[in-house]
Amino acid sequence: MRLALFAVLASLIAPTAQAVEWRAQKIATPARVNAIETVGDAVEIDAGGLWYRLSLGKAGPALTFLDEAPKSEHPEGALADGRVAIGTGDIARAWLAEPTDRYDHGALGDKLEAGTLAIERRDGGRQTVKLGPDAVFEDLAPRLVDLDGDGRDEIVVVKSSLRLGSSLAVIGWRKNRYEIVAETPALGAPHRWLDPAGIADFLGDGKKEIALVRQPHAVGMLELWSYADGRLTKIAELPDAANHIAGTRTIHMSAMTDVDGDGAADIAVPSLDRTRLRLIGFKPQIHEIASIPLSAKAFTDVAVLADAHGPAIVLGLVDGSLALVRRTP
Repeated sequence: MRLALFAVLASLIAPTAQAVEWRAQKIATPARVNAIETVGDAVEIDAGGLWYRLSLGKAGPALTFLDEAPKSEHPEGALADGRVAIGTGDIARAWLAEPTDRYDHGALGDKLEAGTLAIERRDGGRQTVKLGPDAVFEDLAPRLVDLDGDGRDEIVVVKSSLRLGSSLAVIGWRKNRYEIVAETPALGAPHRWLDPAGIADFLGDGKKEIALVRQPHAVGMLELWSYADGRLTKIAELPDAANHIAGTRTIHMSAMTDVDGDGAADIAVPSLDRTRLRLIGFKPQIHEIASIPLSAKAFTDVAVLADAHGPAIVLGLVDGSLALVRRTP
């Protein structure tokens, strides 16, 4: 009885695991951090308009100057601020095209959105998925992933109705052409937007799920959706998340990595007020693994690097500093 009571008291006064295991530190940079890009397995930092590659070694974090900024393709007719998605499966490339000003939201920095998705197959065939005058693709780049395990890539993109706001759309190969095969319910009114947070095996069951943040500027609900039998189904949600700053092109303020070593992907994402970095797991159910205070609000995209003690998460803060979040030794 005494031993049991002692164990209970010890657990009450002991520091929490997350306070011991995770912390944020500042990394010295030559100038203010403006942006972070993930290029393959590398993390590249824009500091004062010049680009550096971040590495983590035994001597600590190091920045290596790069002669050139990250480059991206820009096919004719593509959205000016869009990115080309490069595939490894049956889709070689896909991008957003035919800019239009018919939707005046401006969540992504300007009021030009895409009216068309262009798709280039591995066999050289090309096709476009064109929306009607009542909708746009309110996104910067499509996401290519085989969601149903049939060997063909699906395309995941944000579609916004001029009347009903945003939904998450899955575009797949049907009857020898690409078309929208599933959508989440629209958010219900214009200027309500959602931001995909990642696509991975979050449940550890060998299947891929889609994580998104519903209205990251106002609601901040992290949601997990599964795709099967031509339908999208919401399977989990958790409040207090933000992976985008309104009016900017910073739409990747979240990153995927296995934080707790359970074999399933987790998500690192700022809190709704962007003052903390939250590590969220989904196996066996959605839960917070850790919540790490930041010295200033999150400001840039979030990236992941391998560290001696596990994954390390990198992000820029609103005061211009660079934060590295990782386990303490």
